[in-house]
Amino acid sequence: MTDDPNNFLNELTIWKLKTVAEEFGVDVSNCRYKRDYVQKISAKKLTEEQVRNVLSRRKKEGGEPERDVKAIGRELESIAKSPSAPAELPKGIEESVEKHLDEALMLRPALFEIDSRTQAAYGKMIVGDYYDAVKLSREARLKGLEEFSSFQVYSAAVSIRAADELFSKLVAEKGELDPILRTALAEAKRAFLDGPPKRREDALEALEVLATKAYDAFVANTEKEEAELMGLLADYESFGTRTDESRRYLEIASQAKRAMNIAEHSRLLKDARDRADHAKDVRVQEINSVFPIVRAAAAAARDVGVEVSSAESRLEEARRAYDDGAFARAVEMLAAIERQVDEAHLAQLNARRELGSRQLESARTSVVVHEPILREASSYGLQADEGLFYVNNTKAAVDRSDAVSAAKYSNRVKDIVKSMEKDLDSKRIDMGVIKRVEGSKCGKCGQEAVYSYPDRAEKCVECGHRSAEAPAAPAVSPQQPTPAPIEPRRKRGFLRW
Repeated sequence: MTDDPNNFLNELTIWKLKTVAEEFGVDVSNCRYKRDYVQKISAKKLTEEQVRNVLSRRKKEGGEPERDVKAIGRELESIAKSPSAPAELPKGIEESVEKHLDEALMLRPALFEIDSRTQAAYGKMIVGDYYDAVKLSREARLKGLEEFSSFQVYSAAVSIRAADELFSKLVAEKGELDPILRTALAEAKRAFLDGPPKRREDALEALEVLATKAYDAFVANTEKEEAELMGLLADYESFGTRTDESRRYLEIASQAKRAMNIAEHSRLLKDARDRADHAKDVRVQEINSVFPIVRAAAAAARDVGVEVSSAESRLEEARRAYDDGAFARAVEMLAAIERQVDEAHLAQLNARRELGSRQLESARTSVVVHEPILREASSYGLQADEGLFYVNNTKAAVDRSDAVSAAKYSNRVKDIVKSMEKDLDSKRIDMGVIKRVEGSKCGKCGQEAVYSYPDRAEKCVECGHRSAEAPAAPAVSPQQPTPAPIEPRRKRGFLRW
């Protein structure tokens, strides 16, 4: 470790130098430039270890300034003398600066010739040709001084143009730019155009420091937004939400940030969040649709003598968890309840074989009765996909002699048909499939809402009371074509156990 303070103090930023000065009682009130701070602190003869210890302690105490553009702007007041020039350059001067920047950027300095002459001079010296060594070394030095002037102009042009582009992107992102950023840019451009070397260097250094910190502030903010979104995705995934699309957008947004495409990064980040929220809403609806099938499983188990009061109580608890937004807990409970009920159901069937045969036959009858009704509903434009999905599941369970699943799914089919009965009757009335029995009142509710079906069965469409046996097939009129079969649709499983 070196004891020369200048060797490490020059690496520190202004705010860190201020921190060191404050810690060791160095008066820096009159310092305007970084070199002034370094000179003052150097007089204290501090070691690098002392300085690093102070900065490390301050960082742990939360002493690092907030990395935002406004704080950076305030720091500029200590980086360079406040310019007397306006924040915005006049249009004519702005055009002249841009022209000079373009010209400077076209004249990229090449140091290869200098390196070549220097190497040749060294080679001459090694072989003892000292005259040519001196001559070539002098030529290399003069060429280096000439190119160094060009290099200063070129590097200044690169920094000013890069800072200008960076600030433009920040404006596109935030809609405004801190006035001190604009002032620093204007001062650097004015000094580049007609300022003396010292003023040009000071203005350029201030602009470069500020541009770097402005970019750091932007990156810090975007990293915070990305971290928040990653946490949100992890939460959604905990209850089965598919976030593949959102994560893909997040990765593309990170690539846009690395390319400094700020507007594209912001848009992609918003798209990633929107898709995550949409996927979450879809998953929440899927979870909600699991409650009826678990209830159907409990009802099927109850039909063969299984005690399900505990399961029903836990089902209500799962519903409260769902309503409170604890979706992961709700999914866990639903899976456990369905597993418990199905296992108890299967144990009962194994003890009494005739119950399984009875439930399989009941499931077959349910399919025969309810599938045509669901297809009729679909032909009228009603949503019958879920019912037909469980019809197909019931058929598959019957084919493999799985009485537990067959009873569960057929119960769900009955519930779906019952829930859409009024809407279906309304469509039948509109289509003229069922006709009102004039003057006839319902024997149960007393309403004149009794309708006759093509097979002469009669039913009150208000309370559902039937005055004759309900039809086993859909009441499709002879004029209505039979709907085409609906292919079973795929459905992702909710509870995998």
